[in-house]
Amino acid sequence: MSYFAKVSLVDPDFVFDIQTTSCKDTRFTRCFWCFGPPKKTYKLLRPVLVIDGTFLKGRYRETLLTVITIDPSNYIFPLTFLKKDSETTESLTYFLEMFGSNFHGYDTRFVVISDRNL
Repeated sequence: MSYFAKVSLVDPDFVFDIQTTSCKDTRFTRCFWCFGPPKKTYKLLRPVLVIDGTFLKGRYRETLLTVITIDPSNYIFPLTFLKKDSETTESLTYFLEMFGSNFHGYDTRFVVISDRNL
């Protein structure tokens, strides 16, 4: 059983989406995930989102994108994650669409901060 399937057994609000190149060639392209508690407490968080990416080293050499914010106690609060194999506009668009689809129902306006090197 995959890690994501095990987490979804414990956290029913856990969201994940894994994309591969095709049905025959199951080469990983990107994976989005968001734990349930951030979705439930989103209204309590500060309305500033920081999107940043880091390059993973080693065998896979992929990129990890994160959206973080600040909670009421002034601690960093991670919201969503995306692991992707390439830096393309398509990957960033997918990430923002997945983020928007999971947080669209919240009547909150927010500011997005990014260094644009995603």
